[in-house]
Amino acid sequence: MRWLSSLSNLIRNENMKIYRRPRTWLMIAFLILAIALMSGIMKWDSGQDSNVNWENSLIEQNNYYQQELQNNKELSEGDKTYFTNEIKLNEYYLEQNINPNQLSLWTYVNNSASLIILATILTVIIAADMIAAEFTWGTIKLLLVGPASRSKILLSKYIATLGFALLLLILSFASAYAAGGILEGFDGTSQSSITITEAGVIEESSYFVQSLEKYGFSVVSMLMYVTMAFMISSAFRSSSMAIAFSLLFMLVGNMLSALLSGYGWVKYLLFSNIDLTQYLSGSSPLRPEMTLSFSIIMLVAYYVVFQLVAWLLFTKRDVAA
Repeated sequence: MRWLSSLSNLIRNENMKIYRRPRTWLMIAFLILAIALMSGIMKWDSGQDSNVNWENSLIEQNNYYQQELQNNKELSEGDKTYFTNEIKLNEYYLEQNINPNQLSLWTYVNNSASLIILATILTVIIAADMIAAEFTWGTIKLLLVGPASRSKILLSKYIATLGFALLLLILSFASAYAAGGILEGFDGTSQSSITITEAGVIEESSYFVQSLEKYGFSVVSMLMYVTMAFMISSAFRSSSMAIAFSLLFMLVGNMLSALLSGYGWVKYLLFSNIDLTQYLSGSSPLRPEMTLSFSIIMLVAYYVVFQLVAWLLFTKRDVAA
């Protein structure tokens, strides 16, 4: 109990360092503003298409798909299945008088998942600054002369950083939900998502579960980026250098993985596995031989390495200089 009490005090101290800085609240305000701006643009864009007859649009789509199925002899089996299912789904919309392009509360929530990358960037900045800033401010010696071990100090910093990440995720979801409710009405909370399986079976599922799935996969990538930034922070004495390198690896990594996707060994890179949404229905992985279980194994391996390196760098580091 004494160990937990000591850890709790350290975490409280780290939270004070995070939330007493004006920069933190500017980050939070920026994230909420970005979600509000995205929601406003979505609403404005939907208003531009308000005069479009969605029934005629679906009929025209079905006519096109049918012509392709009848006249295009070069269609692959995958394309044939896609066109057939789209025709069936559009017919269902027409029969049930459902406009698939109509915005709902959950449209805003699902689209806000794309802004989790912004929340990740903001958290990475905090993570990269957690240890390196102690050297920049010259407070590292004062921190280490206390009774707490280096391992406990490191753990408290990591938990406080994850707490900030969780706060941003909750704010992202809540802000998008509020924006969608204000713009489209909260009566859409119980609305179901209509999808069609590859076998041609139309299914209704919960939008809430669908949103949690998107956010859940995004949490994995956020956790990996934050842990990587935390490791980098342990290696630098300058917070600006730690932040710069963390953001560089984060922003360039995915681009490099895409450019090198033609090579088989690219599947072992962190950035090739970090986006688990590539395994959602309608998406495809970077490499055809990659599976969800393979990516999870790779991410666990990288996570262990990042934690081990961060611990070694921080606990074995000479701070006399």
